Amino acid sequence: MGVAGRTLFTRQSSGLVREVSVVNALFFNTAAFIGGTLGGAYGIAVLAGVPVVVVGLVTNWSVVAFVVGAFCVLLALIFASLTTVMPRSGGDYVFTSRIVPRIGPFLGWLESWMLAFASIALLQFETALTLRGIQMEGRIIGIGTGNDFFNGANSWFTEGSSGDITGVPGMIAGLLVIALVAFVVLQPTRTFHRIVTWLTVIGIGGWILMAVFGLLTFDAGSFAANLPKYADGVTVDQLAQAATTANLTGTSFSFGPVDATTWPFFLLASAMLFQFIGFQYSAYISGEVRGNITRGILVAVLGALVLAVLMNSIYAEMLPRRLGLDPQTGWAGAFWGYVGNPPGLPLGQPNYFQLVGAVTQPGLWPIWTLVGAASTLFPFLLMPVYVIFISRMALAWSLDRQVPEWLGAVSERLRAPANAIVATLAMAVIFLLFSNFAILKAVGLGYLASNADPALDGKLNLVASAWFTILASSLSWIMPGINAVLARFTRPDLVKNAPWIRALPWIGLVWLIFAVALYWFAGVGPIISNLTKPEADPLTYLNGSGVTFVGIVLVIGIVWYAIKAFLNRRAGVETELMYQMLPPD
Repeated sequence: MGVAGRTLFTRQSSGLVREVSVVNALFFNTAAFIGGTLGGAYGIAVLAGVPVVVVGLVTNWSVVAFVVGAFCVLLALIFASLTTVMPRSGGDYVFTSRIVPRIGPFLGWLESWMLAFASIALLQFETALTLRGIQMEGRIIGIGTGNDFFNGANSWFTEGSSGDITGVPGMIAGLLVIALVAFVVLQPTRTFHRIVTWLTVIGIGGWILMAVFGLLTFDAGSFAANLPKYADGVTVDQLAQAATTANLTGTSFSFGPVDATTWPFFLLASAMLFQFIGFQYSAYISGEVRGNITRGILVAVLGALVLAVLMNSIYAEMLPRRLGLDPQTGWAGAFWGYVGNPPGLPLGQPNYFQLVGAVTQPGLWPIWTLVGAASTLFPFLLMPVYVIFISRMALAWSLDRQVPEWLGAVSERLRAPANAIVATLAMAVIFLLFSNFAILKAVGLGYLASNADPALDGKLNLVASAWFTILASSLSWIMPGINAVLARFTRPDLVKNAPWIRALPWIGLVWLIFAVALYWFAGVGPIISNLTKPEADPLTYLNGSGVTFVGIVLVIGIVWYAIKAFLNRRAGVETELMYQMLPPD
């Protein structure tokens, strides 16, 4: 495209309309982070494989939530400041590509490309959690009524009775979930946000119900007495012993580093960021937020952050502690694969609060069923929110000629990039195929997703998906700090009116130190440690932890950028001048 007589962009306007309120943005962020937290808030504390220990009045998991939450306030300030002067959908891609000198477009592309795939992997993760939630609903009703159909809920959506969502039944059920997601995301923007807002309100009502009834009715004695009845004889003592054997419990915890590559605090912090991710995503739709951008983004991001900290700290530990922390740790460890047989995974399901509530107080099964409905709603609700935010990144890419223009074309009916939405849904279906069928194994790449369970061997699994998401999203946590440090000096023309501009470099520096330390000790450090063990099997570790897939996606992103840069240069597109300006509103 020539520059004479025309703008440097593919369209005169993005086609988006500012019709998202502050309340909509707040609940958009809230829906983006909760996922399985309502029922499984404590289970995720065990994901990192670090002992969960009571330190003073709270557990080390809660302390990590408070610390990470405090640092995330800095991230909220960065996004609010930069979004004020660059209110464009696309989020940090727009910031990085405009602020970082010379390599900014490349880094912005890689950052958003990796985040897009991390988010698509999370769609697969949340699809499985949604179906798991339906299985748990059946188990709760079965416990309460004794009905054989509901007692057999572990066989729903699976070819076996393990509860693993897989095979043709899992694929069909997953497609139905994605079809419902498609129905939500293919609504006009205003209708979409109305749906998300009200469903989030309903879900929060379920969370409050769980907290109240959990505090009132959870009792360690009742749980210990009832568990063997419903879990094939498994006892709390067995679970507690299994947690101890797997080194998931302890009597003390050091918040300091062990050596140059090991710092357990940051392993917990990485799992916490996995829980928090999404609280800032209204910045990625800032081109559609109406009113005062600074106030709107700040209220939406900080409001969601407060809720994220509360749900992953006090709420996450207060109910397990009433039932006995060590047995709950053992149960969660069994779900993540740290604990084997015996005792195995009680009831074939993770220890979501509504399920352990049904075990503790079976007579209240209608209450636990209501809570379970809300708990199942949130993983589902996360998916349309992620599809929408990915589509806004695709829109920003198309405006910058990083992808074909048709991908970011805005539908007049939806007032949203419909092609990007459909493409994201298609990618979710592809991930669903790889998680339900051993396609990798069939093409000779089964080692990329090896699993000791024959039913899961050669298929993408939840643990690998979780770590893939954490690792692949690294630049999306690191680059905001770099952007905040550089913006005042590299692009004073863009940020001269940004709030807190004098303090922004220091805010960015503190956040950057935290983010880099986290990914060193929770990302690079474990890789080095595992690869240098005498008994190490490098490929098994890299494949099982999602590192190999991160590398594959990274290489594809680099190759794509190089090809598009060559084609744009050959077509005469003035990309250097293009990145000096903001994308159209």
